[in-house]
Amino acid sequence: MTGAEPEPPPTLVPRIVRKALVTVLVGGVSYLVSNALIPGPNEDLWSLLLATFISGVAFVVQFLVDVDDQLETVRKEQSRQHSKTHALVADSFTRINEASRLFGLMETSSLHTRGVAELVQNATKIRDDMPDLVKSLVHHEISRMAKFLGELTDGRYAVYEGEDRDWLLALVKNTQISLDAISLTSVDARDIEFAGGFWHTDLGQRYVKLQRDLVQRGVRVRRVFVMDRSERLDSDAFRRVWKWQAGVGIEVRTLLLTDAPPLLRGSLSDFILFDGVVYYESNPAPQLGDDIAPVIHSTVLVRDQERVRERRERFSELWQAATPAA
Repeated sequence: MTGAEPEPPPTLVPRIVRKALVTVLVGGVSYLVSNALIPGPNEDLWSLLLATFISGVAFVVQFLVDVDDQLETVRKEQSRQHSKTHALVADSFTRINEASRLFGLMETSSLHTRGVAELVQNATKIRDDMPDLVKSLVHHEISRMAKFLGELTDGRYAVYEGEDRDWLLALVKNTQISLDAISLTSVDARDIEFAGGFWHTDLGQRYVKLQRDLVQRGVRVRRVFVMDRSERLDSDAFRRVWKWQAGVGIEVRTLLLTDAPPLLRGSLSDFILFDGVVYYESNPAPQLGDDIAPVIHSTVLVRDQERVRERRERFSELWQAATPAA
């Protein structure tokens, strides 16, 4: 099988035919007109030469028009590519400027820049070939952290739906001066015997161990157990709890609800003051019976100084009204 010549592009054939037809038509008309206008014995020769010249001019003009059209198309494509490149470059510079601005703000903040930089660096390791579930989880955690920072800085408090773990342990680890806590039986106790409540959970035990570390560092840790009924004070389970905490250096006092200052009885809440500048409050859901473990409805972290001051005053009043555990 012999090799065939490559066929010209589909749009090229009509264009060549058009040029040929126009050239022939112009040549024919030129020949007829010149033959009628030029007298003499050599009129056919002169008419043929003139027609050929005019046909050539017509062909060249068509060629130049096509070249100009192609150049215009090239210019438009170059302009479009240039605009696209310019837009990409401008977008890149915008991103660079935004990143520089953010890192500049980060440098002026009181946060440790190393941790923020590590967050950004590790975020860039999330690749497209990772499972969508993993990418969704990372996006959720970053969004959750952004929401937490926004709430705590702009709104001066943050809310966690349910029982928190991370805020509590992180706050205890970083406390430098004091930890003052009001512990309610509606949050910490499960039944009259005080067994199976918060202090017997993994979180409760880690919480107390971290407080032991605070005491060893010279931080003052105080806790007031507020009891809704006197039977709890005499239970063996409660004695084990407070003796365990007192044994690690926590100053423990107890207070019956009926002995609390009258103005505070109806507004008591389970809260912890960290260094006197922020408080952590657990809000329990309604409890249907003594044999049901308490359920934390929400956890609130507050840095509003007016509300923190109120909690400091409330703790001071309850501490004074309470008696050392014995």
